[in-house]
Amino acid sequence: MSAAGTVLITGGGAGIGAGLASAFHTRGATVIIAGRTRERVEAVAARHPGMQAEVVDVADPEQVAALADRVSARWPDLDTVVNNAGIQTLFDFSGPAMLDPAALGREVDVNLKGLLYVTNTFLKRQSRARLVNVGSGLGYVPLAAAPVYSATKAAVHSFSISLRRQLAGSPVQIVEIIPPVVETDLHRDQSRKPPKAMKLDAFVAAAMAGLDSGQDEVAVGLAKVLRTASRVAPGLFLNIVNKARD
Repeated sequence: MSAAGTVLITGGGAGIGAGLASAFHTRGATVIIAGRTRERVEAVAARHPGMQAEVVDVADPEQVAALADRVSARWPDLDTVVNNAGIQTLFDFSGPAMLDPAALGREVDVNLKGLLYVTNTFLKRQSRARLVNVGSGLGYVPLAAAPVYSATKAAVHSFSISLRRQLAGSPVQIVEIIPPVVETDLHRDQSRKPPKAMKLDAFVAAAMAGLDSGQDEVAVGLAKVLRTASRVAPGLFLNIVNKARD
């Protein structure tokens, strides 16, 4: 399936989502970006004439269903859905105080349940499609300082494998893009920025090349290393990944 066509990207108001939206738009695709904050998605769309903005909280299945109704009515030829919405918080379970259950649940709701809701809703409406799940190299080797984020991305990877198996032989392709640490505002609320972060433009170019190639898994940059390392030397690379943030 080509990189053009009609594309819906969740979490399109910033970072990887906005970067992918710009790349698809440049190629002539009809691009719809969806996000929880109206000002963010509308600002991105305004920079790209013809790009469309929708407001949705992917953690709310009713909002996801309503989004699907609007998109299906206006763009019945939708052929690519990118599950990109995600948040990352540093949680320390070793501290003296109990962590906020709502904050813990919110990260799971957005990163995992939201992806499941979008997948479940849109797969039932498309006879031929490409579903792209944005995972993370931390789904292979976790960052202990971001345990919930790492766990949700491991779940996204596992779900993508299962979904691909279930849909084998169907006209639906399941793709997982697996980024390394990328320079985005995912980490805007953290006191320290992650080391060795990949430039967003470089990541987007590599991700689009992977989509063009037809691969089912598009591991980019250091995520390729972590994919291999998780199989051959998991303990060693667990120490390396976490030492970089100590």
